Amino acid sequence: MDKKDKRKKILRISELIGLFLLVFGLSYALFTVTLNGTKKVKVKTGKLELQLLDENNNDITDSNNAGYSINLDDQVPVDDETGLGTQAFEFKLKNNGTISARYTIYLDDVELEEGEDRIADEYIRYSLTKNGSEDNPQDLTSIGANPNRKLDEGVIKKDVINTYTLRIWIDEEATNEAMDKVFSATLRVYGVQYVQTGPFEDGTMAAALYEKGTVGEYNAITAKVPNGFNSETEDDGLYKYTDSERTVTYAYRGIDVDNYVTFAEQTWRILRIQSDGSIKLIKEDLLNFESDKVVHSNSGYKSVRYNNLYSNYDYNKYKNSNIEAYVNEWYTSEMSTYASKLADNDYCSDRYEPAEPSPLKTALLSDWAHVYGIYNRTTFTNVEDFSTFSFAPSLTCVTSDKVNAKAALITADEYIISGGGIGEVNNYLRKSNSYWTMSPASFFGGARSFGVYGDGSIDESDVNFARGVRPVITLKASATISSGEGTSQSPYVIG
Repeated sequence: MDKKDKRKKILRISELIGLFLLVFGLSYALFTVTLNGTKKVKVKTGKLELQLLDENNNDITDSNNAGYSINLDDQVPVDDETGLGTQAFEFKLKNNGTISARYTIYLDDVELEEGEDRIADEYIRYSLTKNGSEDNPQDLTSIGANPNRKLDEGVIKKDVINTYTLRIWIDEEATNEAMDKVFSATLRVYGVQYVQTGPFEDGTMAAALYEKGTVGEYNAITAKVPNGFNSETEDDGLYKYTDSERTVTYAYRGIDVDNYVTFAEQTWRILRIQSDGSIKLIKEDLLNFESDKVVHSNSGYKSVRYNNLYSNYDYNKYKNSNIEAYVNEWYTSEMSTYASKLADNDYCSDRYEPAEPSPLKTALLSDWAHVYGIYNRTTFTNVEDFSTFSFAPSLTCVTSDKVNAKAALITADEYIISGGGIGEVNNYLRKSNSYWTMSPASFFGGARSFGVYGDGSIDESDVNFARGVRPVITLKASATISSGEGTSQSPYVIG
């Protein structure tokens, strides 16, 4: 047990042998401490009370209630489609207490009767849905071995009810080894008071992602990631990043990253957790949304110009651009019904130009040229040696050039933080077709903005060039995960 766990106070854990477990509530006595005369300090503990209910909201406490046993008698192997049509075992977990609780639901073996033999787990398939999530048939062995078969876990807030449907069947691939054998099991719930140890509110999506752990930490000074994610020295996962203005984010970085989300009947990837607990998502696929702004209809996606003109330095502003209009048109058409779950977020169209020219501008560009954003956060020890080239990505808009919206695009800085680079790289944001970021790049004869190329590199191009579009949205800090593991097969589902 680590130090964090030792600090947690277990209020009540109670096992009901046979069928189900009920965690009863427990209130401690009121403590009163008198300090220097008439002043009093009162300390009262919270109450932990989890309850298991059937589909009719009746307590499941009677060990003689055979209707809630999980037994497979005289069954035959079936495929998943048939298995999903078998009898369902429906139950609910309710938090009647005054505090949030961390819980784990296990599926435990029940002692067999004399003469019975247990069927091996490898021949059992199951599906568990939570709060209306989709069925996801899996091998029983995928959740561990008895007594550590973990069906579900999480944090449940007070007055919240999670509703489950469990189905179990014999795998169609079962051999004669499974004949004349029995599977018998019971549900067990382990509950413990939730103690918030991270920066995000308990029970939220941000807290759940944070609690899975970070695999690294870096900042604008030590980032030095011009060549993108390096699988030989870095691990895939969630990283804490602090920019030069001390803004903190938790960004996913790498190639094989478990950050898939199902939302609004579409697939997304989690870019990062913002400091306020809101979650930025980027659409997994390039938009295939039809509009009069579409220049090319490609196989499965549309190409759109960042702007139709490029001869003025204002044409790489995201605000009032052609691509902003396209994203807003898509949002109104396909996402506005989900607005209650989305935050109005400040998206940064960073046209920052420092008073002192950057080494890049001093060495390579004329006085009248403009270079923006990430170009002004670069360092050159030798401008002819690109092995020394390094980005210092920023999450802070240093100018008032912000766009407050429900949807926009990824910034060049966010792409770098998530594993992008200036040369060919591999990361989870790489696509075979190029797409725009919202970040302006430069103006010297023509307005240019950053795009992500098919080889994973980031570079600038004229704004009147047509590229794909991957919208970015921001889930509110109150967002929760109702189910899923974040994998492509089992994406997170937003509660």
